[in-house]
Order: sequence, then structure tokens, then C-alpha cells
Amino acid sequence: MSENDSDGEIHSSSDSSSELDVSGTRFNPLKALYSTKIKVPVAKAKLHDNVQSLESRQNILGGFDHPYDEQRIKQIRAANTLKKKLPEPSAQPIRRFAPEQGLVQVQRPVRHQRNIFLRLEKGYEGPLAKLQEWMNKRTRVRIYTRKQKGVRGHISGFIEIFDHHWNMAVSDVSETWRRRKYRYSENKLAPETIGPAQDCSERLRMLGIVLPQSKARCDGKKYVICTRKVPQLLILGEQVVLVTPEPPEPEKTDSGELKK
Repeated sequence: MSENDSDGEIHSSSDSSSELDVSGTRFNPLKALYSTKIKVPVAKAKLHDNVQSLESRQNILGGFDHPYDEQRIKQIRAANTLKKKLPEPSAQPIRRFAPEQGLVQVQRPVRHQRNIFLRLEKGYEGPLAKLQEWMNKRTRVRIYTRKQKGVRGHISGFIEIFDHHWNMAVSDVSETWRRRKYRYSENKLAPETIGPAQDCSERLRMLGIVLPQSKARCDGKKYVICTRKVPQLLILGEQVVLVTPEPPEPEKTDSGELKK
């Protein structure tokens, strides 16, 4: 073997050993990872999951200048826990301000909600004032209602409550309206599609619905006047045409004729 070859082997062996030296300047971590000749400088060194874990533990000790001591780290953490111990939930906080510097209790005024009862207490003007007067005096009134074209009929009863839209709740109601007879009414359905009439009284009885009994009497050849009595009724303001006191019934004379 020549001198050059021996010198090359000496240099290569020295280079590989210097790259595996952890404390050297030519340390190669990748080569040390796969090398079987690597030697750990400190056999009893503490193993950490990552570099951040090692750095945080050394900062607890005071930096990397201090030697690593697991028992010392536990003592420092226990002392810090005692300093940061929170008071028990039952303990009352200590007052740190003067009595005149305490919280100021503010009493907000009670805000009344807008409703129909407060509006009635305030009162109305114009036609609604007359309506309120009849309601307070329990005067029986007659309310004329409309249909699509013209007047449908009238409703007699006592006004329980109303609003500025003329929506009214009426009690002890007697309703009278006029309609055409069924045989004169328009039927836009084909005769073959119309089935026999069905009685729904049993179905309504099962549902607990009791319809008021209505009476009908003829008014000419094509019209019928229907009447019925119900305990309560709600009338929409858009259906109201006129509201007047109930006119007195005409008196009957001995001869049976009506006295006007």
C-alpha cells in the first residue's frame, strides 16, 4: 500500500470521527442518526419528546447554564402552585373601596305596555266616544255588516270591548242576515261532479263542536231571512257598516195590528 493511500484512510477516518463528535464543530446529525459507531456523551441524560419541552424545563431552572434536575423542577412547580391558589368559592371578596364608592342602584321607571284596556281608560273622541258610552252604559246596539256587495244583515248585542279599528266583541248576540235561496244561487260546478249532500252533525259532535241553531223564513220568491242566537261573537272592523242603538220593538194593539 502506498503512502498516499494510507494518508487518505487516516484522513477519512479522522473526518468520520469528527462528524460523529457531538461536541465538535463538524458534527453531522444526519450521519450520526444512521451510524452504528455513535456514542452518547452522557449515558444518563434525560430523554425529552422535543426541543420545546427541554427548553421550557430549562427555563424553569433558570436557563441552560444550570444542570438539569427533575426534583428541582417539581419543587419549583409546587411552590408556584401554592402562590397561585385561588380562594374557595364560599369565601367572600374583600372590600377595597369606600362605602360612598360602591355600586349605585338605579330604579328604572315601570314601562306600561300598550294595550286596549289602557287605551279605553284614556278615552276616545268622535264616533268611538259614543261607542264607548254605549259599552259603559250596557246599551244594546245594532251593528250592520257588509258583504261583497251591499249590506248582509245586522247583529244585535252588548259591546264588551272594541278598538280603534272598530273590531268588536259582542255578547248576547242575535244575528239576522238575508241570502238567496239555494235553488236560485249560481252553481259553477258540473252536475255530474256534484255528489249527494252529506250530514256532518255526527262528525261535529265527535269534535265537540256545537253549531247554533238557525231559523229561516221566506222573503219573497228568491230570498230567505236567517236568524240565530249565539252567546258571543267577534266582529271585524272591515265588516262594520253602521252602529246604532237597538230600536224598540213595535207595540201590538188589541186588534193584532202593529203600532208604529
